[in-house]
Amino acid sequence: MNELDKIIEIIKILRDPIEGCPWDNKQTHNSLLPYLIEETYEVIEAINNKNDNDIKEELGDLLLQILLHSEIASEEKKYNIKEIIKSLSDKMIRRHPHVFKNKKKLNEEQLTKQWKELKQLEGKKILKNNPYSSINSYLPIMLQTLEIGKISSNYKFDWKDYKGPSSKVKEELNEVIHEQEKKKNKHKKIEEEIGDLLFSVINLARHVNVNPELALMKSNQKFIKRFNLMLKNFENKQEFINSTSKDKEMLWNETKSKLKQSN
Repeated sequence: MNELDKIIEIIKILRDPIEGCPWDNKQTHNSLLPYLIEETYEVIEAINNKNDNDIKEELGDLLLQILLHSEIASEEKKYNIKEIIKSLSDKMIRRHPHVFKNKKKLNEEQLTKQWKELKQLEGKKILKNNPYSSINSYLPIMLQTLEIGKISSNYKFDWKDYKGPSSKVKEELNEVIHEQEKKKNKHKKIEEEIGDLLFSVINLARHVNVNPELALMKSNQKFIKRFNLMLKNFENKQEFINSTSKDKEMLWNETKSKLKQSN
């Protein structure tokens, strides 16, 4: 028995209603969704940390979620893991005719055109008057915005380079400030302007080949690391709160310098 067959058998045993694990047995597609999301982000974290042992472990945890979902479907007589793998193999061959059939060398523009045509043949139609209908509504909102920009660019409705969205970011930031400084500012209008600003920032990220979701994730991690290191200068939370803004700023800059030197 190979390792794949072994883990499939383990999942079957865990899901057994009599001799299996009560927790594993009661899981459904819907109840497993939070774990699927969590394990996906833990894989991303391990990759960002460049820890091969963690990546291996987290990929295994993600595989567990896939196997649990496939076993649930198998119990319901819908499909099983072998059918999932076959479907994936067929799709990879079907979507790469330039590799597996005609052996043609295609540039990026040709590959994009071929991909769209193949998606339509698979029944994943893009509505004629809504090219954005192909965007997965369950994607994180930043990634949806990134896809909107890519599709718009395919229609030649885009800036030539990063200077366009850079200018737009400045424009939208000024509009946010302008609305906020009004004596009677309305929350709805501020929300709209903040949305426009974020949209422009994500378009700027696209033009400089940066994934905004991953970039923000790294910035969050960097902030937490700096803040926790800064806190070590204080006995407790209240002492930190009572310190002056000037002291906090000075410590923040010192911490920032220390971390830069250590990197």
